[in-house]
Formats: sequence, C-alpha cells, structure tokens
Amino acid sequence: MNQKGTLGIIDIGSNSIRLVIYEMDAEGAYRIIHEDKYAARLSSVVEKDGRILRSSLDTAMTVLQQFKATCDAFRTSRIHAAATAAIRNAANADQIIGWLEEETGLEIECVSGDREAYYGFLGVIQSIGLNDGYVVDIGGGSTEITVFRNRERLHSISLPIGAVNSHARYGNEDRWTESHIESLRSEIVQALSGQEWISQYAGLPLIGLGGTMRTLAKMEQKRTQYSLPVTHHYEISAAAMDAMYESMPQLTSAQRKKIPGLAKDRADIIVPGIIILRTVFELIQGDRYVVSGAGLRDGILRDLLAPFYPLAPTALEDSVRNFLHFGPVMPTDRLKRVYEDSLTLYRALYGKEPSPEDDRILYVASMLHGAGKQINYFRYSQHSAYWIMNAGIYGLSHRETVLSALVADYHPKKRTNQLLQKHKDILLASDDHHAHHLGSIVQAAQVIHRAGRISSMTATQKNGSLQMNFTCTAEPLLELKGLEDAMKDLEDAWKITSAYSILPASKE
Repeated sequence: MNQKGTLGIIDIGSNSIRLVIYEMDAEGAYRIIHEDKYAARLSSVVEKDGRILRSSLDTAMTVLQQFKATCDAFRTSRIHAAATAAIRNAANADQIIGWLEEETGLEIECVSGDREAYYGFLGVIQSIGLNDGYVVDIGGGSTEITVFRNRERLHSISLPIGAVNSHARYGNEDRWTESHIESLRSEIVQALSGQEWISQYAGLPLIGLGGTMRTLAKMEQKRTQYSLPVTHHYEISAAAMDAMYESMPQLTSAQRKKIPGLAKDRADIIVPGIIILRTVFELIQGDRYVVSGAGLRDGILRDLLAPFYPLAPTALEDSVRNFLHFGPVMPTDRLKRVYEDSLTLYRALYGKEPSPEDDRILYVASMLHGAGKQINYFRYSQHSAYWIMNAGIYGLSHRETVLSALVADYHPKKRTNQLLQKHKDILLASDDHHAHHLGSIVQAAQVIHRAGRISSMTATQKNGSLQMNFTCTAEPLLELKGLEDAMKDLEDAWKITSAYSILPASKE
C-alpha cells in the first residue's frame, strides 16, 4: 500500500466481523474514516465434528457483502480480509474460505494462530509506550498470548479457547457454577503447561486486546465515575479485576445486562472472558492490566505499510505525525522550535533534563496546541485540549494525556483550574502546580515563535531570576507584544522574576 487512497481491513473474528476504512497518504500517514461491526458469532455455529456448514454462513456472507459495498462506496484501492480462530480451527477451513470468497468476491487470508499473535503485538507496540509486557488477545474462539521485552516479541502461543466457545462449553446455565469455572481454568492451565516462558517474566503488565478487555474497562470507568471516557491505555488494578471476577459469575444474565458499561450482547460471554483473563494474569504473575484499543486490524495495517514506510521510533511520534498531517495547515518546523525552546526553558527553570513523562507532555502540547483550528480558529486552544483528550493520542498514559491538554490550553485564571478539578481522579496531587509550571513554559515558547522573527533563544536562571536572550532576524514586534503577558504568567507560576535581551542575527 504505497499510494494515496483508502484501504479497507475486514476482521472476520469468532465473535464479530469488523470493518475499518483508513484514509492513506503517499507519505504513510493514515487515519480511520469509517468503522462498522456485526456480532456474527461464528464460534457458536461449529458442528460437533468441527465443521461449519454452508447454511450457517448465511449471515456472515451477507455482512461481508455489505462491508464490501461500503468499501466500494469509499472507493477503497484495496481490501484486506482476514479470518481468525473460528474458521482456521474448523475441520473444513479451506472449504469455508472458498465459500466466502465465491459469494463475496473478497480474497480472504486465513490467519494462523502465530500470525494473529504477531498482528496483535504489532498493533500494541505502535500504540502504547511500554517496552515490556504480555499481550493477551481474547477473541471469541481463541486467545493469543505474547511476551515482549524491549519492544521485541520473544514468544507467542495461540490457544483454541475464547469467550464464545468457552461459553458454549461451560456457560449454558444462567449462572456459572464453581465446577464450570474451575473446569475452564483447568483447561487454560493445561493448555499452557510446558510453556516455561509464561512464568519467566513476573511483574510485567498484562496488555489486553479485544472486546472483553474494553468492556471490563468501560464497566470499571462507569463504576468509579472516571472523568476521561477513553479506554485505550486505561489501567485496571489487580484488586479491581479480582472484584469483577468474583461477582460476575454469580449474577444472572438479566442482572449482568443492567451493569453500566456492559453491552447487552456481551452479557453472556463476559464471564468466560474475565475467567480467561484472570487465569492468565495469575500464571504470568502480572502487576496490572492495561487496555489497548489497538489490535489485530492495526497490526495488519502496520504489516501492509512496513515494506514502504519505516515504523516510527515511538507510538507517540507516529500518532502526532498522523494528527498533524490530516489536521489544519501548520508550519511543522515552527512547532518543533516551540518544543525545543520549551525544553530550553524547562532546563533553565528546573536545572535538569525533563523526565520522560514531562518530555512527552511538552512535546504533545507544543506540537498540537493549534490543532483545534481545524474546528474553529476562535477559542482554538480550548478545542485543542478537547481533541488531545479525546482523539486517542497513542503513547501517552491518561495522566499525561490530561496534562498535555491542560498545557496546550493554558489559562491560569480560567479553564486550567477547572480542568484540574474535573480530572483530579486521574492526576496526582502535585499536578496542580506542575500543570502551571509546564503550561507557562509552553505558553511562553509559543509567543516567542509567533511570527518567526526570533531565530534562537538561550535561557539561564540564577537566584530566582530568569534571563532570556533572543537572536532576531528583524524587530520582533508581535512576539514582544505577547511576551509581556506570557512572562507575567510564568513569573506567577514559578515565583521568579524575568528579563530578556534582544540580539541581532549574525550577518556572516
């Protein structure tokens, strides 16, 4: 995929069939422009002899035909369809693929278990800024587990145990009995016996993919009245997951359907899903659960792009690049200078290099402070803050996301304090002062590069006084006009005095 256009990816899963359409650019930037799904539950139509009958595929064929028509409407230059566990584990897998291709005109990849694990891993490392962890992808008909260290995949395994087929085997009664819970747990333990790597890397996060993990995150967010309704990179403690694990099997299906955050069509399969998740967590001796909103489809996209475009050094840089590419026209070189001078001010005021967390916050706020202009120029910084918090910036924790938004839309006497109060469940107690420190820095750096007349800046701080020196290509009237107010805010935030001098650019 090395041309500008649209790309459709269809995931024929064991529980749901999903379509994602991406807008692509010749430089490798991309964004989602359409998404759809249908819960076909192919795992539930497998016969006792392991086959799937053609008559049982009527719904799937209709959905695929409709998805293909949608792709045609969006004029996709390519459609990549991939079938996972329900089909690959069927006794007549090749025949099923043939039937589907014949009826839909699609070319369908029957994804092996190892390949599915690879796609999931690839989606994760390009969307979450974690170097080590276990990726656990619970689907309707299988569960893939991968361990990675330093962002390299070490081991993977695919188990023919998923939420839908486990429910069919053990959960046909309204409530789950202890014997059924233990039977499913024992099946998982037995399937992983002999895989020594499963328990070799204790203390790593479990990064969960798929509907089970996203649903559990939504339930926990509703229960705690979490202030940021974003599941990607949301963290769930072991204690919170244990509480859901203990309570869910005891409820009837009707009772589960009333739980906030739990979609009614998942009220039955959420129980085997959480049993699988919790059992794997115990075996790997994980330290916490992390939700990934990216998975197999994102991995397929990455794999298609790989021959033509190198992977970004970090998930964050790639995400910001995509955002800027499809956002309002902004001079990227000037945005980078805002970031660089934010670092200069940070070093002068703190007397040290920024932590990785602060570096990410300064980077996002500097690069995306004008993103809201795509909605409306007036009050654009407020739109930028909303966009940062809700657009799904990869590579940031939720705390970093909120702080980045606060810093991009810094108003010390207005919205900053309101947002700090609104998101106190996500932020640290010290972030009240921290947001003002970082916000005042980025605000000053923005003003310095308002019109491009200041070519370079140095800054030093001694005995509570900040001295800035600007080298200018011409008289910086617009910059100095805004700098007066920005420096008042910086002085208030840092409890310092400030001064600046202007130097002409060298004529050499």
